[in-house]
Formats: sequence, C-alpha cells, structure tokens
Amino acid sequence: MAARRNSGEPFAWTKKDFHDNASPVRRQLATALRKVCRHLAVTSPDGATVLTHPTQAQAAKYLHVSESSLTRYLTGQYVPPEEAATSIFEIACRDAGGEQGLGVTKKHLLDLRAQAEQERCANCARHREDARTARQELEASLEEQKRLTKEAEDQGAELRTLRQRYSALMRETLRIRRSVDAGPRNRRPEELTATPLPVPQQNRDRQRSMKDASAAQRIRRRAEELAGGGQPDRVLALLRHTVEACTSQEMALLVAMLRSSGQDELAGNFVHIYARDRSDRDVLRAALVLHEQDVVADAEALLRAASARP
Repeated sequence: MAARRNSGEPFAWTKKDFHDNASPVRRQLATALRKVCRHLAVTSPDGATVLTHPTQAQAAKYLHVSESSLTRYLTGQYVPPEEAATSIFEIACRDAGGEQGLGVTKKHLLDLRAQAEQERCANCARHREDARTARQELEASLEEQKRLTKEAEDQGAELRTLRQRYSALMRETLRIRRSVDAGPRNRRPEELTATPLPVPQQNRDRQRSMKDASAAQRIRRRAEELAGGGQPDRVLALLRHTVEACTSQEMALLVAMLRSSGQDELAGNFVHIYARDRSDRDVLRAALVLHEQDVVADAEALLRAASARP
C-alpha cells in the first residue's frame, strides 16, 4: 500500500479560528479533536493508497460526517454527539497505532464532550426561560393592546353619542329661536305658560306687567340671598331650590344679575345645577334666553353641561 501526501500545509484545516461564541470548555474539546484528527491516515476505497495529509473534505468522508459538521466541531461552534466523538477517536486511534500515539485519551475526550454538553443544556435552559418570559411579555402586550383598542372604541362611540346629542340640542335651540322670532301665535302651549321676563311691557297689558315686576322682585331677593349666603351648604340648598322653582326666563335673569354683582362662582354653580337637574327643553329655553341677553358664555356652558349628563 503506497502512502501519499497532498500538496499544501498538512492539516491546515485543523488550525482555523475558534467560533466567537465558543466557551472555554468547547475550545478545549475542539483542541482535543484537532489533535486527534491530525493522526488520520485516509485510505483510498481500493486500499492501494494512504493519504497521510488528507484534505478536510477527504477527512470528513473518511470519518462519515459532513464537512460543515466537522468544521463546527473543530471550531467549538457545535458539540458533537457522543457517538460521533467516539467514532472520530477510534478511527484516529486505529490509524495512529493505539491511544498512546494520539496524546489524548478517550476518557479525557468524552469527559470534555460531557462538560460541553452540560454547559450547552444549561444555556438552552436559560434560553428557554428567556423565550418563555418573552412570550409572556408579548401576551401581556397583546392583552394591553386589546384593552386600549376596546377603550378607544368605547370612547369613540361615546364621542359620537355626545356629538349626536349636541347636534340635537343645537337643532332644538334653532327651532325654539325660530318659534320665538315668529311671535307668540306660533309658540307651543307649554312655551306660553312660562313666566315672561320682567321687562317693561306696553301699558295695555297691565296684568303681564305686574307678573313681570313680581318675578323681578323675587329674582332680586334670591340673588341677594345667594350673594350673602355665607355658609356653603345653605347656599347650595338655596341654589337647588331655586333651580326647581324658577322658569327658564327667571334662570337667565338670575344668572345675569349674579354676574353683574360679581358673584361669578355662584353663577357658574347655578348654571351647572340647572343643566344637571332640568329637562333638555328647559335647558334649551334658558340657553336661548341667555343668548338673547348677550350672556353667550353662560349659554354655551349650560349646553355643554347638559350634553355631559349621563
């Protein structure tokens, strides 16, 4: 049997750089495998030729592993299975004429492989735990996204409802304004029963003038009581009573009087309570009167407070 060497540096493929992620134990295992592989003497299929310096491709075929797998074993990227490590050692041991010629014992090689395998399993366990934590975080993020989406949908529906209600209130306001502009003959019966504003009327309607004067006196007294209320609970109770008793015209006049006397906080509270406790129709009437009295800010505040009711 003739022995033959390939051209080039012998076993140059066993001197590659270690993989960047190769741990110290994997590097020790790869170093032992490199030392073992340098004793390979590849025999040709016909048995006539022995390649004492085989190429990596020839060595991989001789060892019954793929060339890429052999590269990964020798650079510490992969840990070979126990069967593959044992097979590589035994083939090289046979070619070297015994374990003494290898400089590496089988036990030492397999111990290194077991340590590297144990290290790999620990890393896998950590990776599995990291993956499980990542999945939990992803599921929590998806649940939060669903919650936020549902909340946004609910808020959008509520906003649409408020817009519809606001549009309805505005339409009703315009309708009442047109009715007022058209004169008493075109008003509804319930509108005619409301106490008129205490403004000067023609002498020929003496009864109405008396009612207006009486209403104005009541409102003036109520404004003075509110302004000098002193105790918050008493003022609040008086506000509620006033809201229940007064008409929309009286409400508008009372707000105007409170504003003119500097009782802004009291006027604001009165507007809020009126919007909360009175019907939409009463609110619209009061807003219209406030608008006609050039108290536009209170008219808008009254409508906004009413539209915010549950």
